[in-house]
Amino acid sequence: MGKGKRILLLGVYGMEMVECGGVICKNAKADGTSHVSVLFAGPRMQEALGPSAETLGCTIEYLNMDVGTISASVEEKKQVIKVIRSFKPDIIITQDPEHCIGDLDPGRRPAMTLLLEAMALAGRRIWLDEEAGTEPHRGFTVYYMTPEHPNCLVDILEVWDEKCHAMDLLESQLEFIGELSDTPEQRATWSRFIPGVEEMDLLEYGTKIKRIMDQAYHMYYGSNGHNKVLLSENYRKESLFVLDQLM
Repeated sequence: MGKGKRILLLGVYGMEMVECGGVICKNAKADGTSHVSVLFAGPRMQEALGPSAETLGCTIEYLNMDVGTISASVEEKKQVIKVIRSFKPDIIITQDPEHCIGDLDPGRRPAMTLLLEAMALAGRRIWLDEEAGTEPHRGFTVYYMTPEHPNCLVDILEVWDEKCHAMDLLESQLEFIGELSDTPEQRATWSRFIPGVEEMDLLEYGTKIKRIMDQAYHMYYGSNGHNKVLLSENYRKESLFVLDQLM
């Protein structure tokens, strides 16, 4: 990562902080500053995200928007614009516009419109007031997380343990993952990889499933993609890379 940056994650759901946890944690170790702003997170998730953020070395806030009514309204845009203008990031990370179209998590599609519009407006001389911040901020680089078509990888091997621990703290999410696979047939399938799965409660079951899924995903683009990295997070940079010379 080199010298640390000011990184802002505009998250739709809270778990996205951990999905980008490798980059966030490496940025902290490089004396950078990372901040996470989450649109949707219930009380139990918020309670867990605080300790998780401490593990990764970032700060976190909640915009407390409604997953069922979000509409990219003026008021919602001003909330996100103020986050950008207040933090003044070098880099913004957010969800992938391609992936969100077919994702069945509710709210992702209108959230994408909201986030793109807010990023565009944050640098314009519009709504310069207390609700949206008083100074424009532009010039940040945008990266899309877990994209359909990545064009860069970040080696996260050195912070893998911190990323896994941060995920283990999100118990409501892990229970939900366990619930999604909680049938006798699915438990029998997972028993091929997780000994004793039949006796596990939803939290332990979901935790074991998530660890296997994460390891497989974070190895896929790196070591399984003939790249010289064992565990990596994948991103897509908006617009072209500018290089002094070929790397």
